[in-house]
Amino acid sequence: MFETLKADLRRNLQDYRPTGLFRTVALCLTLNSAHAVILLRFQLWCARHRLPTFVPAKILFWFFKIEVSKHAAIGPGLRLPHPMGIIIAPGTVIGRNCDLYADVRMVLSHGNPKGPVVGDHVFLGDGAKIVGRVAVGDHAVIGVSSVVTKDVPACATAVGVPAKVINPQNGRNLESD
Repeated sequence: MFETLKADLRRNLQDYRPTGLFRTVALCLTLNSAHAVILLRFQLWCARHRLPTFVPAKILFWFFKIEVSKHAAIGPGLRLPHPMGIIIAPGTVIGRNCDLYADVRMVLSHGNPKGPVVGDHVFLGDGAKIVGRVAVGDHAVIGVSSVVTKDVPACATAVGVPAKVINPQNGRNLESD
């Protein structure tokens, strides 16, 4: 859990580039994104160890309006720059180093008990929604307020309602991890 949390905090603090332990600790104590990630990881840790998840789940909801199923799988390096109103359904799989902005929803479709599968290094803009058992490939970009109902290939940019691929090669895979 601590390695995953460390990767999450490193990504959430990357924009601030803290120099030294004191500044890093100060940012962790003041940034909403750090608080949300710590609570989210604690909730998933409790679920993995068959401990009650009620307390961290309620705190996440009260302060951030974030609902994360204890049956979701989230890779290390999760970045929540604006952690408000995020919903992650049961069976959702999120890869490494993904960015989820405010009001992102990953929900189930009618009659399907499995959630979306999001690859590594995916960017989900404010208000993006992924509905049903949809696969979003590595390094994909989902635009603001887009509704994804079909698979999005790797390195593609999808926007709109319903989301359509507007750029099959966004060049994000060239970035360093």
